Amino acid sequence: MISLVSLTACGGGDSSGGGDRPSVEDIEGQITQSSQDQVTEKQAACLAKTYYESDLSDEAVRLLVEAEDVSKISPEDLSEADQKASKELYEPLVKCLSPAE
Repeated sequence: MISLVSLTACGGGDSSGGGDRPSVEDIEGQITQSSQDQVTEKQAACLAKTYYESDLSDEAVRLLVEAEDVSKISPEDLSEADQKASKELYEPLVKCLSPAE
């Protein structure tokens, strides 16, 4: 799961393509699959909603959903705007992963 959070430290996607933003359910499915049971359903839902509502471009979110291994997404895969937007996601994503108090 750390790889999903580390993605935000690097960035999120390319804004040059076209298309619609993946749904919260699509994002959640990728998070669940790539986390290999390291996150709870509640955490996956929180992460998915955070990505969906973020300033990342639709293409960046699609890159996250379609990646076979999100840890292999590099800053060079992303636009400058998506790199900035992904850095702003770090704290909200960490908050999703924190145990409820």
